[in-house]
Amino acid sequence: MSLRKYRARGVVFVVVAAAIGIAAAVRPAAGQPGGDPKTRASAEAEVRKANSDYATALAAGDLDGIMAFWSPDADYIDESGKQTQGSDKIAALFRKSLPEMKGSKVSIRVQSLKFLRPEICLEDGTVDRTAPTGTKESNRFAIVWTRTGDKWLISSVRDLPTEATDLPSVAAAQLNDLGWLVGEWADDSPKGEVNVKVTWATNKAFLLMDYAIKRPDADPLEVSVRVGWDARTGRIRSWVFDSTGGFAEAYWRKDGKRWIVATSGVLPDGGTGGATNVYEFVDENTFVWRSTERDVDGQPLPDAEVKFVRKSEKK
Repeated sequence: MSLRKYRARGVVFVVVAAAIGIAAAVRPAAGQPGGDPKTRASAEAEVRKANSDYATALAAGDLDGIMAFWSPDADYIDESGKQTQGSDKIAALFRKSLPEMKGSKVSIRVQSLKFLRPEICLEDGTVDRTAPTGTKESNRFAIVWTRTGDKWLISSVRDLPTEATDLPSVAAAQLNDLGWLVGEWADDSPKGEVNVKVTWATNKAFLLMDYAIKRPDADPLEVSVRVGWDARTGRIRSWVFDSTGGFAEAYWRKDGKRWIVATSGVLPDGGTGGATNVYEFVDENTFVWRSTERDVDGQPLPDAEVKFVRKSEKK
């Protein structure tokens, strides 16, 4: 077996594809745009300037100027977890709130920037507002910036939630929408080569996914996934480890009935790769897993799709 086949089969990030004989991988794990420090610095400067210009538009109450920074299919999630999808609906929210900001001073403090890919930047920041009366307020947020052409646009914003005292953990409130995954699943094929068991960790602080994948002429591949809430970035993240020594991390984003997971990691032999995986809820007993934008060491791979069914159906 060639090294390329070994690598593709052992990657943890698209574990289902490994079981059905499809090459799988993830995008480069460096987490920065390119390897050139000048390129990195330039991209960071562009995102910081976008923040500054966006704050100026907010302070001016310029709705058109504000919405020029949002991508058409952007989403916004407020502190309660309510999602607003699409720039038109987000603009409607601003129409209601902008009058309250008239005459205010607005600034944005960038706490951290992380480039998941050269064209995708995750930002943790704080928006500070001083009202004409002198009243000050600050709100933390997480933004996903996406480079489109020569401009950085907002594709997702999440306000960091208020503390929840009636839940077993702070993470539980954020992970609750993934609760439908809890249970035992198998791929919907005659051979049933992929099985996954999903459980809650203590206090629902994490969602645990354990895969067992049959392989011809080899021991089963075991993959452990731990999904958690990153309060620092205000995003759901996951960490993946497999029985061959591969590992990965990913960021999750809800899109209607789908969860979009941007994944990056390292293969057992030190190679890197990336993929965008999707978990799509069909009904209580069915979900579809898809993997797109896949590559190993920069070499593109075909998309993959697998249907999963619950072993014991919910009535």
